Amino acid sequence: MAAAGDKPSSFPFSEAIKPMPEAEIANAGQLLDLMLEFFADDGRWTQGRYDDGNGGHCLVGALLHLSRQHRLPAGPAITLLQDAMPRPGLPLVHFNDTRCGSGAELRSVILKARRLAHDDAEQERAAAAVKAWLLAQIEKKRSVTAREEALASERLAA
Repeated sequence: MAAAGDKPSSFPFSEAIKPMPEAEIANAGQLLDLMLEFFADDGRWTQGRYDDGNGGHCLVGALLHLSRQHRLPAGPAITLLQDAMPRPGLPLVHFNDTRCGSGAELRSVILKARRLAHDDAEQERAAAAVKAWLLAQIEKKRSVTAREEALASERLAA
């Protein structure tokens, strides 16, 4: 059991449930949107290599290409795509090269990752609201306690 003064981040499970920061979510969402646009044409999707030399890319190749081109970090989008895989732990390259059967299936995974980004953004906003409420409650309690202590001191002095 945790001590009264422990911060939530000291609990071992807290990192596993921590949502992605909103700035990262926004970048990931933008990159995933660019990927959806890129793969709107099924002819731009390839398997077995990152780049087919004719403007086509695999899932990871497109992610890296668009990340560089638009100066967006790839990490958050990779995390969301990994979470969107049909089977937990399925590597993105393996999905692209052996499990994915069509551009439509590829787009559905990207869309699922996009929904996960939205869910993370909602969690981040909810966590911020709860934190603000808790801090307000603590401050309210402190001011009540301070007033009570001041009244008690006045009574003792009288």
